[in-house]
Amino acid sequence: MAYLQNPIYNDDNAAREYLEGLRWPDGPICPHCGSVDNAAKLQGKSTRPGVYKCRDCRKPFSVTIGTLFERSHIPLSKWLLGFHLVCSSKKGMSAHQLHRMLGVTYKSAWFMAHRIREAMIDGNPDPMGGDGKSVQADETYIGKKAEKPYESVDSRY
Repeated sequence: MAYLQNPIYNDDNAAREYLEGLRWPDGPICPHCGSVDNAAKLQGKSTRPGVYKCRDCRKPFSVTIGTLFERSHIPLSKWLLGFHLVCSSKKGMSAHQLHRMLGVTYKSAWFMAHRIREAMIDGNPDPMGGDGKSVQADETYIGKKAEKPYESVDSRY
């Protein structure tokens, strides 16, 4: 469990900086206008950490805009730990287990589990068998079980 000592799982600023490094390796990119590395980091008492302001469109943004973390009140460090736990679990992880391990409510854990699973879906899957290949299936029946024809009481006499 030494991996849990990583600051990104315990410190929200370290988690945010880690995500910024993953998403913007060459500097911040404005999600509104697409401007590359032309943003100023906002600082001040009333500004939350990690907010940038684009110099082109003059709109504020952060690393979470356009991601599954957007508009979530769950701390980024708990999100990253939740991702780690779900991805490193052999048989998957239930929302109840996330609830117990992360110290969040069950409702939040359920929300997180669904968003994490949704993020792991391959948006452009390859066809079964591979590109240009076919899949053969023998003795396959798709549909419901055949029903016996209805017999009326009068037809027996």
